[in-house]
Amino acid sequence: MRKAPAYTLIATVCLLPLALAKWARLPGIDKKPVSMGLVLNGTIVEKASGIDGQNNLILGDPVKPVKLAAGKSEAVIKFVRQSLVKSASFVNDGLEGKVEAGLSTDGKAWSTQGSAVFSPADRLVKLDLGAAQGRYLRLQFQVVRSGTIRGLQIFGADNESNYTVTQNDDGSGAPVNFASGIGGGRLIYLNPEQYSSRGEAIASSQLSFPESDEKYRTAVYDLGQIRSLKEFSSVHSSRPVRLNVYTFDVLPEKEDWRGRLAFDASALENATPVASAEDTQGSGHLTIKPDKPVKTRYVAMRWEPDFNPPAFEVFNFNIGGAAVTVYNNTGFSATSSTNSSGNPVVTVTDSSGNTATITIMPNGDVVTQGFTGSTGTGGDAGGGQGGGSGGESGGNVGSGGSINITPFNGAPSAGGVGANVGVSQ
Repeated sequence: MRKAPAYTLIATVCLLPLALAKWARLPGIDKKPVSMGLVLNGTIVEKASGIDGQNNLILGDPVKPVKLAAGKSEAVIKFVRQSLVKSASFVNDGLEGKVEAGLSTDGKAWSTQGSAVFSPADRLVKLDLGAAQGRYLRLQFQVVRSGTIRGLQIFGADNESNYTVTQNDDGSGAPVNFASGIGGGRLIYLNPEQYSSRGEAIASSQLSFPESDEKYRTAVYDLGQIRSLKEFSSVHSSRPVRLNVYTFDVLPEKEDWRGRLAFDASALENATPVASAEDTQGSGHLTIKPDKPVKTRYVAMRWEPDFNPPAFEVFNFNIGGAAVTVYNNTGFSATSSTNSSGNPVVTVTDSSGNTATITIMPNGDVVTQGFTGSTGTGGDAGGGQGGGSGGESGGNVGSGGSINITPFNGAPSAGGVGANVGVSQ
């Protein structure tokens, strides 16, 4: 019998690890960054103009739309305290134009930190903000073609260690995306994997799958402990795709040829998804709500494009459930709970014990009450002190426009309307 040439054996041995390593566990990350632009940490949209659904910027749901008409528009986002701001990003659905980001310590004097020009072909728009300090972030848009943004993320110094999370049997608390890092969740497997984007996938849940003859694009998350989940969503490449969600209490792993644990993908072939949906029109986003809450620790999100594209991207996704969260950051805390009407409430407290509250209404409206004034109730846009029409406050500012939210620094809200800005679904 002829022996195989030595170079053939060497080539075979070299290719073996590549074939088996595709389900290798991803490296860990000590502290996963968490977006600082979330209502869960006391962030508010202080004012907005030319924007419909502005509070969806801070609710943490990557699918909820924020609609921009052609022309100029802006949103001013106020953090709970002076903060380090490094970068921001959002998903673009159909917009063409420019965005400029500015930072301010007092909401009056602004410094431009970054800008980006984009077209409808640019789904993910990124802004490098240069690791600057600010209490306010202003996003100014000038667009020639109307459209929608989704999944705003703002990164600075916040990470998972700022949060503690508790889930109760009664489902109390606020909506939490456990894929965001809150609660200790980690991306642990990705297949097929584009190694050059591994770091970004682990840190920010932006998944870039390479060109591949594989039928599926799969991400596996370890939530750190058993969680109760009631919603899954995805913002992805604009092409028809099916999303199946699988859950495991014990992760199916086996040792590879090196003696290291690797995900056993055959478990997915034999499992029944707990949730499934199709984006048949290629809209680039979908949401799935299972018939009943799913309790699990490990979640596999599996996208199946209807054809093999050159590449497939997932810009943001949600593994969602309700939880009581406590955010702590140098003299400030924000605690989520549920009020007597069943609405999520975030209570922000400073080092002196002063408090402000943010209530998320069933229709998505956000009602904020500070140290002085009274809360609004939703309604038409108000402008300037005491309400009225027009002005810079933007759509659906609550009545009682004289609310003077003064969280912790004594500076009244611009326009006199505070953060009492509603949201349009």
